Amino acid sequence: MVELDNQANSSNLPNSANPGIGAAPINSSIDASAQLNVGQAEASKIPGTTSSALNCPTGASVLDPKLLEACIHCGLCLPACPTYLATGRETESPRGRIYILKMWQEGQAMEPRMAEHLDSCLGCMGCQTACPSGVQYEKLLTQARPHLQGFKDKRARKLMAFAFDKILPDYPRLQLLGKMLRMYQQSRLSRLLPALPIPKKWKRRLQEWESFLPEVPKFKPLPTQSWQSGEKTGEVQVFAGCVMDIFYNHVNHAAIRLLTKQRKIAKVPEQTCCGALAAHAGEIEIAKKLAKQNIELFERTQGDIVVTSAGCGAMLKEYGEMLEHDPHWSKRAHEFSSRIKDITESLSKGQFSSAPNPINKSVTYHAACHLSHVQKVKDAPVELLRIIPGLKLIPLEEAEHCCGSAGIYNLLNTEMSLKVLDRKMNYIKETKAEAIVSTNPGCLLQLKAGVDNEKMNTRVYHLVELLDEAFGGEK
Repeated sequence: MVELDNQANSSNLPNSANPGIGAAPINSSIDASAQLNVGQAEASKIPGTTSSALNCPTGASVLDPKLLEACIHCGLCLPACPTYLATGRETESPRGRIYILKMWQEGQAMEPRMAEHLDSCLGCMGCQTACPSGVQYEKLLTQARPHLQGFKDKRARKLMAFAFDKILPDYPRLQLLGKMLRMYQQSRLSRLLPALPIPKKWKRRLQEWESFLPEVPKFKPLPTQSWQSGEKTGEVQVFAGCVMDIFYNHVNHAAIRLLTKQRKIAKVPEQTCCGALAAHAGEIEIAKKLAKQNIELFERTQGDIVVTSAGCGAMLKEYGEMLEHDPHWSKRAHEFSSRIKDITESLSKGQFSSAPNPINKSVTYHAACHLSHVQKVKDAPVELLRIIPGLKLIPLEEAEHCCGSAGIYNLLNTEMSLKVLDRKMNYIKETKAEAIVSTNPGCLLQLKAGVDNEKMNTRVYHLVELLDEAFGGEK
């Protein structure tokens, strides 16, 4: 039976509510220990597990105690945590999760309910930005995630591992799946879904998943090399991404056009999946394997590696840290990561060969978590939007708060994901903007689902799309 002492009881934790920053006050009626009280029988509710601590070592052998000690329990992370704001529960906050990890580190067996609260974290790192003590929450999460796998359905784990290892890195196979999905969408077979003889809960889940899918565009292979005539200002390598290049292939084409308009030679070398989805799911060995493949492939190239997906860019920049203790790969990984630039970083430092055309439209900017909180790229996207004549940029409340996508979180934790999205969409509606701009495919999928659900006449753009439109687009 999991028992938390008074320090974990949300009525005794320091109250971080601050009306000035919109913090949700801690509900004194919510007892964190009550939320975590589970017995051995609880494990039977987790498919594929047979005990409450299956395949889970003690936290002392996994977690760095210095990382845990950095947390002073001040609660300033709470207003920055989307799952806490959505539920009001201390156990759904960074402070509560750190307390759970501390219990585990001190010898408490990891119970299913504890693992569930850790697994419900979006990994947005908003708490890390807000923390005055410099708690490295991302490192704690990375250390813990691989050891929570025993609480997940074995079949689902194997299926996801297969996708991360065999589907996403296999671009021809992925392109074929994208083509099949496009055919499915065009055939309108989705209209038959309500009539399928399957349980209602499965049907509802499939409909929810389908709502996150964009209209899959016709795939157009990226050129291996592009440039404009005249003087050149350098060479860059474009990291196209796996999911990014299927759902947002046109964005990658637009990025190449923009790079060449800054008189750069843009190349698209051989590459593979960045490994972000595998790492976030705790499949670290798959992520490391993909990292090593990318490092080897890009060592044959020169110049910055420009990335159009904020999530991919964040992962690629972390290769150095992920392979830090591998003597053969550490130096190579750090050198690789030092070359990574988000497309907005690259474009904001360059100079276009012509002036942009006016776009008379009001837009609001949603800052992707992995660009703002992880990569710390905050100014470049806004600076690029401001060079477009006629564009009215409307500030968005909680612009840096997660939209609820978080990789495949919206597929695995759909209910919580939609709660987080509801808050985001309420603020977006308040702007009355004609368009929403972001820089990450997951965010674009999630925000488009929110727009469709709210029946809003609002377009969702990747920032590169809007900028490309201003500079003339595809000829």
